[in-house]
Amino acid sequence: MRFKLKVRRGARALVMLIGTDITFDEFATCHCNPEDFEEALRYAQSRVALPTFLVGGDFAIRVAPSVLDLRGVVAFNATDAAAASRLDVPLLMIGGSNAVAEAARDSSRLVPADEALAQEVAARFISVYA
Repeated sequence: MRFKLKVRRGARALVMLIGTDITFDEFATCHCNPEDFEEALRYAQSRVALPTFLVGGDFAIRVAPSVLDLRGVVAFNATDAAAASRLDVPLLMIGGSNAVAEAARDSSRLVPADEALAQEVAARFISVYA
C-alpha cells in the first residue's frame, strides 16, 4: 500500500489528503498521492462509513464528481475553474485563483494565510459539513 489510513475514535468524517502534508487529529484521514487516489479511496471507504472530504489542489476538484458520499473539497492554490464549475459540494479554497471561487456554486476563499490558520479553517469547514 502506498497510502496510510488513520481512524480516530469518534471521527465524524473521512478526509482524503491528496498530495499534501497537512493532517487533522479529529478525523479519519488517508494520505495518498494522486496516482494512488482511486485505490486509497476504495480502501478507506470500505473500512469506515463516514462522509468523505477531499483535501488537495486541482486534482481534488477534478475527481470530486466521482466520489461517493462526498461532502466537501478543500483546495490549496487551485486554478481549474472548469472543474470547479462541476462541483456539487461546498468548496473551501486556500489561496488560488479567484476565477475558481467564482465558478463553483458554493465556495469560500481564504486569502493566503499561514499554514496553521489554513489548517484550522479547513478543520472547521469539515466539521460544519460533516
